[in-house]
Amino acid sequence: MHKKLTLLISASVLCGVLVAGSPVAKAQDINYNLPTAEQIEQRKANRDNRTVSERIGRRIMEAFELYSEQEDIQGAIAVLEDVSPREAYDVAYVNRFLGNLYAANNQLEAAMERTKSAADADVLGWNDQSAALKLAADISLQLENYRQALNYYEKWLQFTGEADPDVFLRIANAFYELKQFDKIIRPADLAIQYYEEPNKNPYVLKVASYYERKMYSDAIDVLETALEIMPTEKVWWSQLGMMYMLEEKIDKALQTLEIAYLAGYLDKESQIKAVIQLYANNGIPYDAARLMVKHLEAGEVEKTARHYYSAATNFEMAREYARAADMYELAAQMEDDVATRADYYRRKGTAHLRAEEYQQAADAYLTAIDLGYDEPGNVYMSLTEAYFYQNKFSQALEYVLEAQKYSEQRRNARSWESYIRSKASNLGISL
Repeated sequence: MHKKLTLLISASVLCGVLVAGSPVAKAQDINYNLPTAEQIEQRKANRDNRTVSERIGRRIMEAFELYSEQEDIQGAIAVLEDVSPREAYDVAYVNRFLGNLYAANNQLEAAMERTKSAADADVLGWNDQSAALKLAADISLQLENYRQALNYYEKWLQFTGEADPDVFLRIANAFYELKQFDKIIRPADLAIQYYEEPNKNPYVLKVASYYERKMYSDAIDVLETALEIMPTEKVWWSQLGMMYMLEEKIDKALQTLEIAYLAGYLDKESQIKAVIQLYANNGIPYDAARLMVKHLEAGEVEKTARHYYSAATNFEMAREYARAADMYELAAQMEDDVATRADYYRRKGTAHLRAEEYQQAADAYLTAIDLGYDEPGNVYMSLTEAYFYQNKFSQALEYVLEAQKYSEQRRNARSWESYIRSKASNLGISL
């Protein structure tokens, strides 16, 4: 039978809304104080180890042969459904067997009815009673009847005294589904304690428990411990980085995600973009831009105007103006909104101007004007500079006169007009 474990597994989930819908169920406690080995042995000795009656036994053997030798589950079910046991032990035994058959045939509702009846009768031998309690719990979990699952898991624990890590894990999962997040920690810790080999799922549930209660520092402790034991769990690296961000430990967030990135553990667009954003926020704009371009070109980040604009602004902050201009061009080409496209060309022009690529700057500014940039006075002043530094004084004068038509630029434009005329005159150029 498959286990049903609904677990948190991605950084993108951790940063979103994890739980919605039904209200928190009433708290349910589990007794984890298990009986001693001596108590269990005494119970086993006192347990009635009866056998089924001869009549029922023959039908059980017939059903068993159909199931085990011919793999005819439906036939085996039909044989047992046709019997009418009278003794309590016979009834419980047939119900347990039918419960197993129905479960194997994925008829969970019928399996639950039969198994629950067998377990509740409490007349079976030690091993059969233990199996019935366990199966009742597991089927309840699959049927999403989590409170009933917890009830039978507790009965199984107290009946057998076994510290089974899988059972502790399923108890933790049931509490998660019931949104009783504080009750996840104890069974998850017990699962961790009793697993012979490390198992990631108890740690996942503990992180979920602390995250849901906004106990981010505790979630960080769990992830740090888990990564010491299982350092190749890719998702945990991104989760730890996100948790550091929630705690505003930006340096640690960057360090963690950078390690994960270099190890090749970050393969989702959201994770790559998180690293890029951290570089930008930590004053490392060149790496932010470089990574964005790398993953845009590789198709690992969607090619959008917004993403090219991000690369452009980071290159500009890193004073890589020519590369910034190239990215503004790509952003403009992908932008549908005309006003935004005009702004991108205006920014492209400024990047070229700073890179001393004056004609390219002028071309970009003119494109911004043609697209209807909403503050043309500023652009005319920038065009003035772009032509002036090419010694194209007539064009510079043309645009500085245009700039004077706007009140905010008028004073500066008049000063530039005088400067342009003086410079041209000194070079013997008539305007």
